[in-house]
Amino acid sequence: MIVKLTQRKTLLWEAGFTLVVFAGLAALFASVDLFEALYNFSRTHENYEFDDIFAAIFALPAVLTVFLFRRLRDLKKEMGLREQAQGKVQELASMDPLTGLANRVQFFSDIKTRLKTGQIKKTRYALFHIDLDRFKQINDRYGPVVGDGVLKQVSELLESRLDDDAMLARISSDEFLLLKSYKNRSEISDLGHYLVKLLNRSIAFRGVEHAVTTSIGIALNDDFAPNRYLNFERLMTSADIAMFAAKSNGRNRFEIYHPSMRQEFEARTILAEELLKAVERREFEAYFQPLMDARTFEVVGAEALVRWRHPEKGILAPVAFIEAAESLGIISDIDQFMFDEALRIRNKLKDAGSITPRISVNISADRLKSPLFLHTIRNINVEPEALVFEISEAVTFENLDDMSRFNLEALADQGFEVEIDDFGSGRASILSLLEMRPKRLKIDRNLTAPIVTSESSRKLIKSVVDMATALGIEVVAEGVETLEHAEILADQGCHLLQGYYFAKPMPEAEFIRYLDCHSAEQATAAELIA
Repeated sequence: MIVKLTQRKTLLWEAGFTLVVFAGLAALFASVDLFEALYNFSRTHENYEFDDIFAAIFALPAVLTVFLFRRLRDLKKEMGLREQAQGKVQELASMDPLTGLANRVQFFSDIKTRLKTGQIKKTRYALFHIDLDRFKQINDRYGPVVGDGVLKQVSELLESRLDDDAMLARISSDEFLLLKSYKNRSEISDLGHYLVKLLNRSIAFRGVEHAVTTSIGIALNDDFAPNRYLNFERLMTSADIAMFAAKSNGRNRFEIYHPSMRQEFEARTILAEELLKAVERREFEAYFQPLMDARTFEVVGAEALVRWRHPEKGILAPVAFIEAAESLGIISDIDQFMFDEALRIRNKLKDAGSITPRISVNISADRLKSPLFLHTIRNINVEPEALVFEISEAVTFENLDDMSRFNLEALADQGFEVEIDDFGSGRASILSLLEMRPKRLKIDRNLTAPIVTSESSRKLIKSVVDMATALGIEVVAEGVETLEHAEILADQGCHLLQGYYFAKPMPEAEFIRYLDCHSAEQATAAELIA
């Protein structure tokens, strides 16, 4: 509106200026003896015909009139172009350039208007927070061009299946918001099931199939009491909390917000804040659990396991904070801390003349993707026999990007051993083993736990051992709780054993005492044999 008023003022000013000039010329002609001037002019310019002179003089108003009308026409055309440009700017400001959907700013403006009108008209609304699961893996492995192609297809799929009443927007990389009116809650549950099923599919882009699933949080606005009707901010927060609940409960599902979810969300928020401080204050510690030779029960290695010395809750195991650390992007900092601690303790044992077992350290997916990972290894000149690198089975070889593959291959070229941890939790494939060729597998404790009483479990362990042996891969059995466990696993062909039967994870000082005692026991046994 302001732009149009400015354009009209400009047009009026230019038209007025033209009229003033025309009036000034008329006044000039009226103030002089025109015929006298023409006569004098003609005497000095006898070569000009009077008809030409008069024609030129009387044509001047016509020329000015034509100029005025042409200028008015140009101004009108210019105003039209300005209005088109202004409309284009407004459209771009309100639209997501990739998908063509409304962007965050436009959606937030529209939803406030709808909610305000809905409260007056008693219209119920549901807000869906749609977040694609593990979309970052697609972006990391195949690049943003492929990621954008997948997102565009997802947006087109959603837009084509929703009615005109629905408001859909893309608010960030892989997050969408949907506002939908409804009459009863069963409609929302039905729509939630439909959207989860709709987005549980493979999307083809550039000849590659990309698996997509989604987690959806839903917040309902069905209470019209003035102090309970959810405003825009409260509705957004509730949908966001419900979406995180869907992810925590296994992904590929939807959750409808319930007040109890807020307590869990606030607890996660507090945990995130405390974790960030813990990294800064170096509140983590390295605990060590020995690995034993399955035949001789000698210490041949140790796994470094992170613990968080919480200032109020005491020592916390990884299950209490690792997932939060990954979501915060600080898992690489924890990895580096454990890497430094493993080297420090091994050098300390070596300097003291104690047993110096190789120490296994975990590598997160984020650390593997870092181009600085190999630079760190090379700078400290660590011996290959000092460290073993473990990657979780959840980080399957098929999901690794090019940098991760390069780092793993470079580690193998330099002589470092790589293990797959938690094998049997359901993610790794035989194909990944053939391609990756790790030094050893660590069988998950959930597979080893029932072998004492279950014949089928023993057969399963035996098949894993036979497969690994055929591929030239050593096998470590985790979760060895009793001597009977240890004997059965050794008979099944496991090379190394790890579990509470031998030792629990222990802090540095206790670990050193354990090694010294074990060394003394081995020396005594050797003397008795001699």
